[in-house]
Amino acid sequence: MGDTAVEKIKQAEEQAETLIREAKQKSKEMLEQAKVEAEASYKEIIEQAREKKSEMIQDKEELAQEDSTELIEKTDSQIKKLEAMKKEEFSGLVKAIVEKVVV
Repeated sequence: MGDTAVEKIKQAEEQAETLIREAKQKSKEMLEQAKVEAEASYKEIIEQAREKKSEMIQDKEELAQEDSTELIEKTDSQIKKLEAMKKEEFSGLVKAIVEKVVV
């Protein structure tokens, strides 16, 4: 009967060691899986951030292009007005000088 109790204890110890090994192996597998998932999540977050940055840059470039187009149009309009004024004033000035010289 004593041998049976010792054998049962040895069996229980072996089963416990087997369970411990299996638990350690399962723990390693779970840790590796968690690392893989974390790396995938990290890459996805980084990619999303890059895409968002690109979208923001593109939006700002388009806005700057629109603003510069409006500014160029206003500037061109003002240049034309100034040129027209210059021609009118120059023409009137020439007439006034001619009149003074002739008189």
